[in-house]
Amino acid sequence: MVGRSDSRRSSAALAGAGLLACVSLFALGCRPSPTAAPDASGPDDGEGHASGPVIPAEPANRSAGDELEASISIVGGGALTLSSLRGRPVLLEITASWEPGFAEAHRLYAELLAEHPDLAVVVVLAEPDDAALSGLPVEFTPAWDPAGALAAKLSVAIFPTMFVIDRAGRIHDVFNGWSDEVRAGLNAAVVAVAG
Repeated sequence: MVGRSDSRRSSAALAGAGLLACVSLFALGCRPSPTAAPDASGPDDGEGHASGPVIPAEPANRSAGDELEASISIVGGGALTLSSLRGRPVLLEITASWEPGFAEAHRLYAELLAEHPDLAVVVVLAEPDDAALSGLPVEFTPAWDPAGALAAKLSVAIFPTMFVIDRAGRIHDVFNGWSDEVRAGLNAAVVAVAG
């Protein structure tokens, strides 16, 4: 009969051998297959590997119709609960200033605010001392995500991820990344919840 300590040593030896095999294969130029679903990866590079960014099939673990509640840390202190914004349409963005489309998205939000003054725009950045916060319009609520807690809670895999929330606190749409298609979708979703 194998004792518990012998079993542990055997497991450790097997794990070590497996790690050594993986390192050896990697050194020889063998790369592991992508773990993302084929429909979630970019174009193939000819060797069976995605050459573009891997975009998840769903932008977050919340979708249209779900009620969204969160407490968000406001830059400068304090917190904002999404429930305190009930009765207003909300555009919640979880982002980082280094991501593509950062400035373009905020120009769009400023235009949307001019058309829909009761819209609440909450921009949640990865870093509270990000210099980009000083460039945000004063009508935006600048916030930050300590240790990525909000992004993890919502399973946000890509920055930016935007939630358009209706007056009842339910998600109307979720978008991620930045493109002309996302811009058009955001515009239409805000018009729908603000109208």
